[in-house]
Amino acid sequence: MRLYIAVIISIAFFGMLASFADEKTEPAPPKVGDTAPDWTLQDPEEKEHNLKKLRGKVVFLILGNRKIRKEDNKWAEVFQKDYRENKQVTAYIVADMRSVPGFIPKRFIRGQLKRNPPPVKFLLDWKGEVHKQYQTEKEKPTLYLISQKGKIVFHRKANFKPETYAELKKKIDKLLAAPDAK
Repeated sequence: MRLYIAVIISIAFFGMLASFADEKTEPAPPKVGDTAPDWTLQDPEEKEHNLKKLRGKVVFLILGNRKIRKEDNKWAEVFQKDYRENKQVTAYIVADMRSVPGFIPKRFIRGQLKRNPPPVKFLLDWKGEVHKQYQTEKEKPTLYLISQKGKIVFHRKANFKPETYAELKKKIDKLLAAPDAK
C-alpha cells in the first residue's frame, strides 16, 4: 500500500513539474515565411493602426524601446530617405513602453512625441504585447519586413549597418517590383 501511495505521489509531482515547464515555454518567434502576427496599436495622436488593414502594402517594422531609440531612428531615417514618396511601402517604429516609469503620464509622452516626431510613424506598445508576440530584444532593434500578403520576408535583430540595410532594401525593391509574388 505504501508503495502504491509513493507511486501516485511521484506521478502527481512529476506531472505538476511538467505542467510548470510547459507554462514557461514561449512559442517560437515568427520567422521568414510565417504570416506576421496581427496587432492593433495607437500612435501619439491616438489613431489606431492595424497590421491586417495594411495588406497590399510592404510593411517595415522596427521594434525597439526607449533605450535603443537612436538605433531605431537610424533605421527609420535611411528608410525614409529611400521610400518617403512611395505609397506602396510604409514603416513603423513600434515602441515597447513597459520600461517607461509608471508615474509619467501617457499624455506627457504623447505630447513629447508630437513635438519631436520620429522619422516614421511611431506606435506605442504600452503593455509590450506586440514585443512579446514578436520576441524582441532589448539591446538592439528587431526588424521585420512583411510582404503585401502579410508574410514575413526579412527578420533581423540588428543595430544599423549599411550592408544589412542594403539586404533589406533589395527585399523591399523585389516586393515592389512584383507585388503579387509573395
